[in-house]
Amino acid sequence: MMYYFLNNRLDANSSGIEHAEVKRLKLFKQKGVPAKIVMCEYNRLAHRNLPLYEMTDDDYVNMFDFFAGTVTFPAKVVTVSDLSIPDEYQIREVDKGYEVYDGNRKTMRITMFPNGSVDTIDYFNGDGNHTKQDFYDTRGFKSMTQMYDTADGHLIYEQFSRPNNTVYYETSYEKRPNSYPATNIQLTDTHGKMHSLMNTGQAFTIMLDELNEQDGDEISTFISDRSNCSNVPMINMKTPARKIEHFHNIHFRDFGDPNSPITYPSISNNELLSKTDLVITPSQRQADDMTRRLRTQVPIVSIPVGIVPDEQLNTRHIPMSERMPGKIVAAARLFYEKRLDDAINAFAKAYRENTMLSFDIYGYGNGRDGLKEEKMLKQLVKKLGLENVVQFKGYTQDMETVYNTAELLVLSSRYEGAPLAIVEAQSHGVPVIAYDINYGPADLIQDGQSGFIVPSGHVDDLAAKIKEYFANPALMEQLNEGAYESAKRFSSDNVWKYWEKYVINA
Repeated sequence: MMYYFLNNRLDANSSGIEHAEVKRLKLFKQKGVPAKIVMCEYNRLAHRNLPLYEMTDDDYVNMFDFFAGTVTFPAKVVTVSDLSIPDEYQIREVDKGYEVYDGNRKTMRITMFPNGSVDTIDYFNGDGNHTKQDFYDTRGFKSMTQMYDTADGHLIYEQFSRPNNTVYYETSYEKRPNSYPATNIQLTDTHGKMHSLMNTGQAFTIMLDELNEQDGDEISTFISDRSNCSNVPMINMKTPARKIEHFHNIHFRDFGDPNSPITYPSISNNELLSKTDLVITPSQRQADDMTRRLRTQVPIVSIPVGIVPDEQLNTRHIPMSERMPGKIVAAARLFYEKRLDDAINAFAKAYRENTMLSFDIYGYGNGRDGLKEEKMLKQLVKKLGLENVVQFKGYTQDMETVYNTAELLVLSSRYEGAPLAIVEAQSHGVPVIAYDINYGPADLIQDGQSGFIVPSGHVDDLAAKIKEYFANPALMEQLNEGAYESAKRFSSDNVWKYWEKYVINA
């Protein structure tokens, strides 16, 4: 039986959900159970990112790769000499690529990947207007073309093509007063059948059904990990399959009130929910809240998200004496829900009494809103005069080094589903001070043994615990060992028992 973990995309700077999926994939492979990660968004860079997660093409299926026939594809380098550029045109080298001219008129702008292969090609008409852009997969073929309105530059049409340049997926966009929505999608499936669709979710359902059919008579299991984009497409599958929703976040609108309106249609709509075989949450408290709220016969169970590899559990414990004195870290996206301004303000209060402290924040900002939260946080640090001791470190793949040198992790989120950073920090002997929120910290931190839980939003309490912790070296050593001990609950064998009980042998 094949297990598919469904999500939207795999980037170099992925979020906790993707990291949790990768950990689960490794666990399934370790236990000899076949599994793959399946993504629904176009991502021409994904195969370049796979090695970052110790994954191969055999571990990953993207919807656009699936319909293009490029789930596996031999990588090659496409140079400027491989392009169909008329001999009479002039090619000039510029920063990160080339510009192509017909006399004095610029016709093309070519950007290159660092390995010397073509990245994108922009085309210009006789008036100098940008008319279209080709996007190349990192493996060396044109995979998508966008066409633009020359009047205002908005996107009007997209074509997705196979390496042989045949088109299998087309999207049309229509200009509205305040937006440019996709109004029609034309898909040619792997059987050559044409579909006229309204959204990518419908295309994802078709892909999941075809993927399921390829497995033959076996009943495969599909686990949706990204609630807002893969739950409903999975539920709408027409072929026989086992369908599991795995929530990584809260399931209601008001993060402080579990009785507020349900967020996702896949559980608020009883007809959709009834087509699901199992619902998984990261914590027992969320499973209990969801069971009381939904009143459904669909089983709702809790399975830990954090998995600590055996090699990490067996590694040498690093005492506080070998760590960077006073080093506090946070591992969180620079987004509103992470409430990092509370962590910064609490640090500022603690720093006034202990100038040995420093605070490193690891995470990326939200480019979709112009990095609004990131700018606010940096302005706050400047206002508090903490630029020398509070550092924004950006995203890193090497959190192991970060945790092995840190003395404390702070988590000040408004809400969470599965704060993976807590388990990862504890596995490296780093105690955690966190707000008591829905959901996660209270289930993962043993208060007074592996860290501390403080009331949500109480900055003074957060600061007081930071001060208390660093003022007591004996307590620091005690919680250091307590963190290592707490991580044992999330060993591969312990977590696998949950998967066997509720999913594998159910």
